Amino acid sequence: MRSLAARLALAFSLLVLPLGALFVWGALDAARRYHQEIAQNQYRGLAENLLHLRPGLMVGGERAGALDALAAELAMTNPGVEVYLLDAGGRIVGASPPMDALVRKRVDLRPLERFLRGEARGPLLGDDPKRPRGRQVFSAAPVPGGGWIYVLLSDRALDSVAEAVAGSTVLRLALWAGLGLVLLAALVAAGTAWGLTRRLTALEAAMERFDPAAQDGRPAPPAGERDEIDRLHARFAELAGRVRALLASEREADRHRRELVAGVSHDLRTPLAVLSGYLETLEQEGERLGAADRARYLAAARAQAARLARMTDDLFTLARLESGAWPFAPEPLALAELVQDVVLELRPRFEARGVALELAPPPGPLLVRGEAGLLERALVNVLVNALEHTPKGGRVAVRLAEADGEARLAVADTGSGIAPEDLPHLFERAFRKRDGGSGLGLAIAQQALRLHGGRIEAASAPGEGSRFVLRLPAI
Repeated sequence: MRSLAARLALAFSLLVLPLGALFVWGALDAARRYHQEIAQNQYRGLAENLLHLRPGLMVGGERAGALDALAAELAMTNPGVEVYLLDAGGRIVGASPPMDALVRKRVDLRPLERFLRGEARGPLLGDDPKRPRGRQVFSAAPVPGGGWIYVLLSDRALDSVAEAVAGSTVLRLALWAGLGLVLLAALVAAGTAWGLTRRLTALEAAMERFDPAAQDGRPAPPAGERDEIDRLHARFAELAGRVRALLASEREADRHRRELVAGVSHDLRTPLAVLSGYLETLEQEGERLGAADRARYLAAARAQAARLARMTDDLFTLARLESGAWPFAPEPLALAELVQDVVLELRPRFEARGVALELAPPPGPLLVRGEAGLLERALVNVLVNALEHTPKGGRVAVRLAEADGEARLAVADTGSGIAPEDLPHLFERAFRKRDGGSGLGLAIAQQALRLHGGRIEAASAPGEGSRFVLRLPAI
């Protein structure tokens, strides 16, 4: 039985059936006790009436014959009535049944005394001399001069459940009603189990149909979250949507990764080819080259080797920043001082290209919490990117400001600008600019600012230059 619905139905049935059996037993017992109570109330004065009719019952010699006559008379109206004569101690001294059929020779007088006092609530049972542990409703009256007349009002049709059911239309109806209730409860249990598991089965089917690689969106959640099953279905739908989004993102990242590898391979191939060409020339020409040519070739080779070193270093740095492996140890520092140092360091390079590098006086030290080396690298990458896209005679302006709890560093150039379709992808590591550059410098700057809890914003228009704003939390 692997079905959850079947197991739930069985569990409910196992719970309901004993309750139903208990109900039937209780109904039968209540009917029996009610019948006993009615009989006892109806014949409450029977013993006293018999005593008035037969005042000589306790007279020796007449006892047996009188009781036989009484039994014959009573049998006409109630065949279950038995008459016993008891002495003052409860010992049976006479009986309508044969004395040798009695298994008890004495009757407990306490129920008789309670009966006489009228203390009973419900049927009051007394000892049945013909059965070792039998008890029946009775009528009793004291005999003048000592002793008791004890009349059992036993109805043998109610001595067992089977006989009671067979002999009573009411009890049969009660039994069938109880069995009907049990069957109805079992059907309700089965329906409840099916209702509970129907939605679980639907959820299971949805999970089996779920294909993470499909592009048709996430499974439809239930219309409303009525209970835990609906909430579980809704959570599965959300999880399925996230899984598909993650897979789509992973596919996109994989595509970018392949593009990046292809682009970096192309970028690395160029300086390698140039470096290899210079080295082959030096090797083949050897002594035929003059000192000036050899120095020029060696300088060019060193430049290409330095370019390769920078590119591999950028790749390594970006990988460590993205993976969280960068040993980040921030400390308070003055951003204005760091920017002044970077501008002083890069100004000769700008002047060599004929581009002016201007730094507006900072409004103050602009304290931030960060790592000086990483922030310096981010600023250098942004300034070098501006230099590469600003023609001779152009200008790059650097301004510092503080607003809304942020230290802001703006770098504006008068270069060629950035195409609108390239602007959203400017800081992606796989982005290749239209001029062939890999764009790793800006990707490194973006990751560095994110590590510091900041960000970079870019604004540009073709032919109107570009403006980058580096934002860092101020302290």
